[in-house]
Amino acid sequence: MADGPIELLSRARAGETEALGELCALYRNYLRMIVRTGLGPRLRERLELSDVVQETLIEVVRQFPQFTGQNEAALVGWLRRLVGQKLADLGRYHSRSKRTGGTRTLALEAPLDFEGPGHLSADGGGGRLLDMLALSQTSPSEVASRRELVVLLADAVGALPVEEADILWLYHAEGLSFEAIGERVGLSRKSVRGIWARGLKRLRRTLEGPPGGSLRYEDEPPGRE
Repeated sequence: MADGPIELLSRARAGETEALGELCALYRNYLRMIVRTGLGPRLRERLELSDVVQETLIEVVRQFPQFTGQNEAALVGWLRRLVGQKLADLGRYHSRSKRTGGTRTLALEAPLDFEGPGHLSADGGGGRLLDMLALSQTSPSEVASRRELVVLLADAVGALPVEEADILWLYHAEGLSFEAIGERVGLSRKSVRGIWARGLKRLRRTLEGPPGGSLRYEDEPPGRE
């Protein structure tokens, strides 16, 4: 059985280079999602996503000795802050090289609020998505307790079309409303909701939840108009 994040963290701190490589691989999808949705349209035109992710991973390895957290939530928050710093640096660099307007990026400096309104929490829309993710695992309660849900979400949406994956991520992980997502990606609220619904349906088929179970998610979650 493969080591989990805490075991890999301990081994990496003990100086095992291979364990640090495995730890980076474990969070590659998570880093990819927050980089891709955080770049903004202008930076996307100028930069290769894979290059930014690779540069971020190099920074993770370089700064890893400074990380002092003891659990996955702390690690996820630390990774998110590293991405925020990388995107801020890129934004400043490209603003200097071409001053034709700024690039909107998400505020990635603060850690995700997993229990706050609109985020991946134990109730509401995020909770139903948790049901979907948990039901795809052999031992839902064990997986949900051992792994941060936002990391599971990043892995789950990885195989979806980019547009659907990004909107699911922005809605469920970043807590943006359909209207705010529409403003960000240049689509109407109705279009965003349609893409969200298609993505959710595709994700539900991929995860193969039991018919008639807690995967019913036909209505828009309340609270984020």
